[in-house]
Amino acid sequence: MELYFVRHVQPAIEAGICYGQLDVPLPAGYETLHSEIIAGLGRFDKVYTSPLQRCQLLAQTLSANFVPDERLKELNFGEWEGMKWNDIDRQLMDHWGANYITSGPPGGESLQQLVARLDAFLRTIPFADRIVIVTHAGVIRAARHLLEARPLNEIMSEKINYGGIYTFNLL
Repeated sequence: MELYFVRHVQPAIEAGICYGQLDVPLPAGYETLHSEIIAGLGRFDKVYTSPLQRCQLLAQTLSANFVPDERLKELNFGEWEGMKWNDIDRQLMDHWGANYITSGPPGGESLQQLVARLDAFLRTIPFADRIVIVTHAGVIRAARHLLEARPLNEIMSEKINYGGIYTFNLL
């Protein structure tokens, strides 16, 4: 089975804003960017997606039978969602930065919680030859941990490109 994790295109939101599960829009002309992604995917059997519009708009272009799943949402930043990163209390940010694997931002979730929900999702999908999962950078990093055994303390520094396609081959 091949899993193709696809990150959504860059959303239309001011730079420096904290957004994880905040449902932000896509820019005008996003359809052209979606066409480029589709060209890179080839044939597939099933499409799953985060229900956030920045993912779902691509998923519906891929298949009329896409399946939205809450477990494919980005990391929940809780009270910080929609705030400017520079406006978040520095002491709280430093504490979270030192403990992000086991602690979340106020009202948010930890990296371990994100990994656990992705793991639960992966255990429920039926076997198929080629599956596309339209999602977010944090989820793709969690997939690298679960499917490639990359250490949790290293995955958050890995670059995940907007519109990037990340392939995992499972036996």
